[in-house]
Amino acid sequence: MSFIISAQDHEEMKKLAALVRVMNTQGHNPATSGNYSLRSKTTPEIALVSESGIDKSKFTEENFIPVHYNDRRMVDSYALSGRKSSDETDIHLTIYQITKANCVLHSHMLDALLFADLFPGKQFATIKDLELLKGFKGIKTHELEINIPVFDNTQDIRELAETVKPSILSQPFSYGLLLRGHGIYVWGESVEEAKRHLEVFEYIFKYYLNSHSRKA
Repeated sequence: MSFIISAQDHEEMKKLAALVRVMNTQGHNPATSGNYSLRSKTTPEIALVSESGIDKSKFTEENFIPVHYNDRRMVDSYALSGRKSSDETDIHLTIYQITKANCVLHSHMLDALLFADLFPGKQFATIKDLELLKGFKGIKTHELEINIPVFDNTQDIRELAETVKPSILSQPFSYGLLLRGHGIYVWGESVEEAKRHLEVFEYIFKYYLNSHSRKA
């Protein structure tokens, strides 16, 4: 199958690339880490996934690789170029398969790792009673609990991509998952929504970490 990036997709890629560069200044992508993607607006079976090994301070719309998210194949013309999408592409593709996400952000921010450490051995990190929970799509009150799936880190990304499915599907407001010692995946139905969800998670992590340090 041939694939030509549409003008609509190109604008979304520019928007996400600009966000990636900003996130890099905020400590989300040390040492080329982190990965990002979009679901194509004009070719729904295609995900546009960030290229592997790119310095995120220099990331542009040219650093996205189109991948078929059902069978995980790179578009032929890109595969022949020798370029490579992120090693964690399978996680992005799984999220597109089982959610309504149109954008996935994967951050290595330190607070995500420290927050996950507050829930050793737990399958979920439970958060509740914070007004900013209303920043998540569909939430209208602070009076509820949100369970963030937490997984141990692994280099077997294909297996991890299968493992995360039940946990994501089991949660009514599922917009993120944590990997211990690694980072967080966050998603939304647009670049703007994914960014907002990431900001909510950042706030929550800081609140819990500060609260824990006061109790220690």
